[in-house]
Amino acid sequence: MVSVLIRKLLRDLLSHKMAMLALVVIVAVGVGCFVGMACVYLDMDGSRQRYYVGYRLADFTVDLKRAPEAAVEALATLPNVRSVRGRVSLSVRVELPNRPEPISGTAISMPERSAPVLNDILLRSGTWFSGRNEKEVILNEAFARANGLCPGSRVRVLLLDSQHDLLVVGTAMSPEFVYLIPSSGGLAPDPARFGVMYLTKDFSQKSCNLEGAWNQAIGLTHDNSRTALDNTLRLIEEKLDPYGVTQTTPFRDQPSVWFLHDELHGLKVSATVVPIIFLGVAALVLNILIGRIVAQQRTVIGTLRALGYSTGAILRHYLGFGFVVGAVGGVVGLLFGLWLQNQMVRIYHDYYALPDLEAHLYPNVLLAGLAISIGFALAGTVKGVRYAVQLQPAEAMRPPPPERGGRVLAERIGFIWTRLSFTWKMIVRAVFRNPFRSGVSVAAAFIATALIFGVLSMRSGLDYLMRYEFDKVSHQDITVSLRDPTGSRTPSEVRGLPAVADVEPQLSVTCNLSHGPRRKRTSVTGLPRGNLLCTPLDAEGRPIVVPDEGLV
Repeated sequence: MVSVLIRKLLRDLLSHKMAMLALVVIVAVGVGCFVGMACVYLDMDGSRQRYYVGYRLADFTVDLKRAPEAAVEALATLPNVRSVRGRVSLSVRVELPNRPEPISGTAISMPERSAPVLNDILLRSGTWFSGRNEKEVILNEAFARANGLCPGSRVRVLLLDSQHDLLVVGTAMSPEFVYLIPSSGGLAPDPARFGVMYLTKDFSQKSCNLEGAWNQAIGLTHDNSRTALDNTLRLIEEKLDPYGVTQTTPFRDQPSVWFLHDELHGLKVSATVVPIIFLGVAALVLNILIGRIVAQQRTVIGTLRALGYSTGAILRHYLGFGFVVGAVGGVVGLLFGLWLQNQMVRIYHDYYALPDLEAHLYPNVLLAGLAISIGFALAGTVKGVRYAVQLQPAEAMRPPPPERGGRVLAERIGFIWTRLSFTWKMIVRAVFRNPFRSGVSVAAAFIATALIFGVLSMRSGLDYLMRYEFDKVSHQDITVSLRDPTGSRTPSEVRGLPAVADVEPQLSVTCNLSHGPRRKRTSVTGLPRGNLLCTPLDAEGRPIVVPDEGLV
């Protein structure tokens, strides 16, 4: 048989159904955000770790001008270096019949026969190199799909100064290019205009004039912590200095690794902050609602106590409001979170090439979401419940004493107070005489406005960033990157091409900036005197005059 207090609880919930429904929705959104984002974080982080370990993502990359194979292999004898692999890597230009504009890409050498190597690739279609034809290529899967290429297709590639027609034998993925952007940088993957291709070792060395040599070394370390890895890279730079070290990159600074790590960090923060905002607002609103219900049912509480209901029974009864809101909102939030997880995984598939990224069920996350929901809801009822259990029967049967009156702060500002109507005076007094309730209302309105403003301002902020960069700083229509430094004749030759109005040369080099114990890897751009196409600006938006010496 249903007890009297349970029937009373159900009637009270129905009598406040709209307020309870609003609270359930707020709780459901908070729990859904927690469950969805936490599950997606676990999906992506687990897939990332399995991919990196299973296909041996290198801890460091060293770019060279030209180093003998023996010199690269000797790096394995250095302290903290576990294994090392030399390879050929260079920028290429790809020409496709269905693309009028040339496509940039990166060509990387791989062994002629499939074997476990550092920065290995996962074949998605086709086969490994056959060994019968050196002009075979394995394409990055996203690039091949975006350009309608498949095993059996042919692509024309410009390697150094010679063109080659290559046969596509397969498509693949690599942990090195989970986020497919050029090593020179970019904001978002564009697989239709940038691709990665894998060539055989012999063909790569022959085509790039690197017979018996490499221009890139990658390796694994025993200790890949920041300090240990930086020290190891310094030793490698000293060891390979005679062969022209142009750049050393720890794995944390690789564009693909950095973008994925940054995305996961943001996802982890969002999975914590966003639910707290929604659940915190729900708890505060529930606190006010339960306080009102208890105040309205003051005589009912006194009657129940006089009829013999214990303090514990009264406590459980009013905690039931929070439990019902938390439980119902939590269950709805779990369903919403699982739907959100599937949608987010589907979106991430378009940007991050993780082979086994799928939506999995995590019971611990679901239980945590339900527990957090009920916990916040119960916390929101504490103040009202404490007042209910402290009421004595005789005291509760009497009407509550009138609230303390007195002039509020606004009444002391005469020139404003005298101009208010009677209705507005009542409103102002109610606001100042209930500071907690007023504060909760202001906080809830502030949070809601901030969330809406933050979402809407992202688009306008991005538009402003684009206008600022391309209207005030970078005025060029086309940027051409050259493989090797050239002389002063090149700008004149380019200026003579049809439809070219102006040309401005630049020099961009990668370097390490150090000051005391601090060290930062960045790039330095050299500008000519009277630069017009690239205009550096200071914090106030004023043009900076680049000095003849020093850095800005």
